[in-house]
Amino acid sequence: MHGLVHKTLKEYVVDRTDDETWDTIVDRAGLEPTLYLPVSYYDDAEIDAILETLSEMATQDRRAIERDVGRTLAPELLSTFSAHVSRDWEASDLLAELDDVYGDIETATDDASLPAISSRLESDHGVVTYETHRDTTYCGMAHGILEGVVAAFDGDTTVTETACVDDGADMCRFRVDLE
Repeated sequence: MHGLVHKTLKEYVVDRTDDETWDTIVDRAGLEPTLYLPVSYYDDAEIDAILETLSEMATQDRRAIERDVGRTLAPELLSTFSAHVSRDWEASDLLAELDDVYGDIETATDDASLPAISSRLESDHGVVTYETHRDTTYCGMAHGILEGVVAAFDGDTTVTETACVDDGADMCRFRVDLE
């Protein structure tokens, strides 16, 4: 997985707790302390172990934590891949262009193994689908990233999960209500 995810997860934990709590999570997860670089790639198993340990230590379930981490990750992704997105867009423009934007990002990060994402714009809402080849689906994180990304373009936009692979669907689907 892209190091930006690992780095942001660490920042998420440290910002809400402290460095000592992060060290405890890493230790309990059975991992070696690592300086996560946003331009490197790391094993998904590290994210899984950290999220699992964090959910065991926190009062939130893992899916809620993933979603919150996703919202935190969204601005980092927008900043990292800003060359592919126009800041003049509204949420509807982003949804209309998401397939092309995502294709450009996938081409630019050819070493990464990205999930499949598609979008279509309907009269009053957008539909975004998310499908991953990973053993862990990270549906909560995808939901949070989508919320954070569309909020950057239109703060009144609502994202609702309408289907999830964790619940037996063939892929995750999200409805983006445009206000």
